[in-house]
Amino acid sequence: MKLRLTRLLVFAALAAAVLAASLGLSGCTSLNYMPGVSNGYYVWKDSAAKIHVAWTMERKAGEFSGWVGTDGEITGYQQISFGQDDKLTLNTEKNRLDFSAPLTDKDLAKEIVFSVSGYSYLEFELKVNNGYELERIHVGEYLANPKEGVFKIGKDYFEDLKKVPFYKKHPFSGLFYKLSKDMLFTLGFVFTLGIIIIEIIRITAIRKKISAHGNKKYNYYLFLCYGILIIIGAGIYLFLTRLSFI
Repeated sequence: MKLRLTRLLVFAALAAAVLAASLGLSGCTSLNYMPGVSNGYYVWKDSAAKIHVAWTMERKAGEFSGWVGTDGEITGYQQISFGQDDKLTLNTEKNRLDFSAPLTDKDLAKEIVFSVSGYSYLEFELKVNNGYELERIHVGEYLANPKEGVFKIGKDYFEDLKKVPFYKKHPFSGLFYKLSKDMLFTLGFVFTLGIIIIEIIRITAIRKKISAHGNKKYNYYLFLCYGILIIIGAGIYLFLTRLSFI
């Protein structure tokens, strides 16, 4: 029983570490998506400080067009998987890239990569089928969507995004906000689930393990389990109320 519990705790710790690492590394250097499966635009900055704007769709035709502007200078750019009729142009001031590169049902994805210097912001207008689908624009990380069709991000946006704790990022922030809005239901659910788990443990594990030691040790372990449940409930309450989700 002790060995099994130790293995479970080790597995949980490793899973938490992997999740924390994946959350911490997102927001810069790369943005994972599946060409031909994912939908929309994906914007990120790589380790060489180059900006990537990629778009993909579920193996069907779609119009993708727009522009990227800045108050600095675009010093270089390249196009990836563009067709002969696709367009990518840099204006004479070298501060705006315009593109029009639709996807056919045979295309997986297309991408623009550019370098920019001396800037304080980047500005984007990214259209799908000549309209705005903001929920399909992911800036820095998945589900980090803009609120307007033409939007700006600061020079340090991608670095700052990495510093935001995972619980304040979408979709975690939305989940925690909903949980904090109905605290009575949340705590009631936690305690109900906890009681069910404790009773299962009591019947299957505790009683078998310490039946030979009498009721005193049995009650000790039972009170310990419920004490841990109360601490968990108090921790959840403080987490949801002290971190300004309400």
